[in-house]
Amino acid sequence: MKKLLWAAGLGLLPWIAVLGTTLPDVVAAQHWRLAWTGFDAAEAAGLLLTAWLLGRGDARTPLVATATATLLLADAWFDVVTAGDDVVFSLLMAALEVPLALACLSVAAPRPVPAHV
Repeated sequence: MKKLLWAAGLGLLPWIAVLGTTLPDVVAAQHWRLAWTGFDAAEAAGLLLTAWLLGRGDARTPLVATATATLLLADAWFDVVTAGDDVVFSLLMAALEVPLALACLSVAAPRPVPAHV
């Protein structure tokens, strides 16, 4: 598995260069509204599930919290780089999403085991 992951990661590097030099700067996207509402729905589900699992002390909480943080950081990134004329609103959204992502990551971080005295 480790070799597969190394190969896939390294294999993506030339592809990134191709995309960076060949993709257009502006493109019309189909289903734009569905893409963003679906993405935000996944974030809401992740936040709610993280809160619910956290309240139950469930061992799966770190996994869900990490996935939710990933969604929030990706959303912040795409909000900013696709902002167009709405850059202020996009920066405000990112200013909400990044701290939420950090909160999720703090939930996902391993806790030190208390020493028995």
